[in-house]
Amino acid sequence: MREDELRNLGVSLICKYSAAGNTFVIIDATKTTLNDVAKEKIVLEVVEDRDGVIFVEQHSKRFFMDYFNRDGKRATFCGNGARAFLKFLSEYFDAFGKISIETNAGVLVGYIGERISVQMPDPVVNYFVPQEELSGFEGILITVGVPHLVMNVGKAIWRFDMEIARMLRHKFDANVNLFNVLDASTFEIRTFERGVERETLSCGSGTTATACFVKYYILSDNKIPDKLTAQTKGGILNVIFESDGIYLEGGVEHE
Repeated sequence: MREDELRNLGVSLICKYSAAGNTFVIIDATKTTLNDVAKEKIVLEVVEDRDGVIFVEQHSKRFFMDYFNRDGKRATFCGNGARAFLKFLSEYFDAFGKISIETNAGVLVGYIGERISVQMPDPVVNYFVPQEELSGFEGILITVGVPHLVMNVGKAIWRFDMEIARMLRHKFDANVNLFNVLDASTFEIRTFERGVERETLSCGSGTTATACFVKYYILSDNKIPDKLTAQTKGGILNVIFESDGIYLEGGVEHE
């Protein structure tokens, strides 16, 4: 989409960010109103090789994050996208410290400082998946804004055939997260993302869903506050369990 076409739509600023390897285009739409048809067209034309596109809007006193996957379809939430959204607000709207943001998953709290963290939507356990449906691996469906299939594949994680993950993504209509627990505070993870339709370098909501499974079902640990560290292909993500919710923390870069 040409710059003059975007200007005619009232869009004046487009930036690119990476949050632990999750890559996004962020569009400042605070001075315009875009309908879903326009948004889908913009997404498909500007996303290029990125994982998704975020529209920054302002509703009353809060900023609103409208997230679209690279397929042009809106997603309820994106954890790493929310952290990139907060980084954008810090750079262009002087946001700092504690801030409330609106998302399609509800109002959430973010913290902007040396590192950026965001409160995640409350996880909802849907059901445990029979092992015969997962080639003998144990798994669970958990929604953290969006649905996730979480599978404990152990040391097979890096040789796991991601074509199988692709098939599971369609079978369960969910993101597919493969993990291996390294110790009582660390796990490694790979994710095949719905709507992106490929393995991404990290997934914030998937990492959070996996951390919940690891903490409460693998480690049987109810300690609060607590922190689990996830090793992803794109870098380190921390999932922090606090009395007021679960927070996702990690680095964000403006590219």
